[in-house]
Amino acid sequence: MIRMTKLAGISLLVLLLTGCSEVNDFKPVAGMDVMDIYANACSGCHGEGGNGKFGILLKIAGTDESMDEIVDKVLNGGHIMPAFPNIDEKQAKNIAAYLKSE
Repeated sequence: MIRMTKLAGISLLVLLLTGCSEVNDFKPVAGMDVMDIYANACSGCHGEGGNGKFGILLKIAGTDESMDEIVDKVLNGGHIMPAFPNIDEKQAKNIAAYLKSE
């Protein structure tokens, strides 16, 4: 039973993360609000307001990571986090500030 529960949990995690990859081609339009950028680029993995999928997986709101660490992950990616080369540094800083305020 425990083995089946673990298998189901791993399968669910893999299914939820299938949209995450090495590079994301999302390109914000000029003047796009930070919440719209987050909704289009980040919420698919990190959930609404950074609270994670189903309130647990990939929660980033209120993270202990520094602003610089968040900006670096947005621009360059992380372990399973894709890079967003079309988001500029100012937009990445706005996303980081948004996440730190949640």
